[in-house]
Amino acid sequence: MFKKLKQFGQAFSPENFRQGLENSRAAIANGGRLTEEQLAAMTPEQRATYDEAMARAALAVEESIAGERARRVLLGPAGDHLYGTMPDREQLTTIDLGAQLSQAADGFRQALRSTVKGKPPPLPPRPPVSADPAEQSAHERAWREESRTPYLADGRSPVVFTRIATDRKRPLEELAAWLGTSGLAGRPDLVYGVARVPDHVPGGLGIRKASIIEWEIVHAAQAALAPAPPAGFAEFDARETWVARRAGEPSILDEDLGVEHLARAGLGPEQSLGIARRVGVDASSGGDESSNPYVLVGVTGVIVLHPAGMAVGAVGRMRAARPLALAPREDVHVAVLNWLEIRKVVMPRTDRRPVVPSPFPYLPSTPQELLQAYLAIVGLRPRDCYSAQVTQDQPGNILGGTAHVTTTSAEKEPAADGEMRKRFRGGSRVVVAYRDAPEYAEGRARWAAYERDVLQAQLWVGTAVRAPLDAQSAFDRGALGALVRTAEVVGDVVSGNGWDSTEFDRIPRHRYCWPPVQ
Repeated sequence: MFKKLKQFGQAFSPENFRQGLENSRAAIANGGRLTEEQLAAMTPEQRATYDEAMARAALAVEESIAGERARRVLLGPAGDHLYGTMPDREQLTTIDLGAQLSQAADGFRQALRSTVKGKPPPLPPRPPVSADPAEQSAHERAWREESRTPYLADGRSPVVFTRIATDRKRPLEELAAWLGTSGLAGRPDLVYGVARVPDHVPGGLGIRKASIIEWEIVHAAQAALAPAPPAGFAEFDARETWVARRAGEPSILDEDLGVEHLARAGLGPEQSLGIARRVGVDASSGGDESSNPYVLVGVTGVIVLHPAGMAVGAVGRMRAARPLALAPREDVHVAVLNWLEIRKVVMPRTDRRPVVPSPFPYLPSTPQELLQAYLAIVGLRPRDCYSAQVTQDQPGNILGGTAHVTTTSAEKEPAADGEMRKRFRGGSRVVVAYRDAPEYAEGRARWAAYERDVLQAQLWVGTAVRAPLDAQSAFDRGALGALVRTAEVVGDVVSGNGWDSTEFDRIPRHRYCWPPVQ
């Protein structure tokens, strides 16, 4: 006992305490590491313990940096702007308290500015070449096209975007008729895909009702085609359980169900005019003190388009056989790209056009440009494509404004019908589904290099492709479940003690395969 008390007294003697402080100061001055003199004074056991601790710390630093990198869609300058500067090894291994406190204070001030005013876009990296927005935008796009050239596929097919306007009461019928009169309904081998434009183009007073519904057809036709009969189409409702899935099993994509429908009808991509996610819009001007304005855009189902007279009775046969045991087809590849994160930095206001000059001119300014780049780099042929579209996924509020102020106003621009109309821009995903082939695998390798080296992005991150199905709880069932789902959908756009009913109240997060089977 007396021996232990003596050792305790020696350890806390003034001399040893002073030596400990000096060692601590030396370690801090050396970035948290012991000096060579301190290491030399260690016993072999102490040195082994120290080396093991430093190795664990180095591994923790690498894992922290890797984890931060893995969660980011955008890297490089755009990622630093959107998520904050990537941590580096020096910052994570130093214990220079003064520098760290200074960095923390700078971060707090920046966060406060962002909260109060909204994060301003950074200045463009180079002076603009023109004061005219159209000329400046064209210059930036030409530079991006030049940067893309080394990655393009040889012998690639042309890519043409055609946008049409339809009446909001008969959008599918008018789309089918246009595909017929244009001749594309008779040449599905020239069509990459069709999409409902995920924007809201309001008409009249307020923002509640759409004036028109727009469609975008992506094709390779460069000359007039002979007219054909109107296209045929089938619809699948996202609220219906079409596919059997247990909790924990992968959910399905809208495109999976569309490909299955065509396959059961004996049709391949050369007979497909497009698998289009059925995009719905629910908008409100905020009619009372308990709710704010909002424009919700989300997916309510999927539409499969094909030439007239094909796939007759296929939907009925699928309905009779459901729930289907559907697995993704090995010969079909579905690419889902995260456009939403790019949009946040090149077009932060959905009620306005992309920022010109662009603060990040190496990134595409529109989702159509991103889609065209993927088709051209992978080298896809339209006869192999089931779907190519700019679309949406989970419901999101696209109303314009800043962090604390929303606005129901928007810039006017020519719509697909030629009229000047307000527009709120939606779209969070670029989706391409196609019949795979060895040359397309090579094309995806080129795309991966382009995405890494030019876009400085990881566009698969955050897309939740075929995410595992959640387990169904008591909150998912009955009236209480409906109440909870309503709160999840509109809770971030409607304030007060209650909430409005929206089109998305009954749309499950896992479409077509909810609830899970037991």
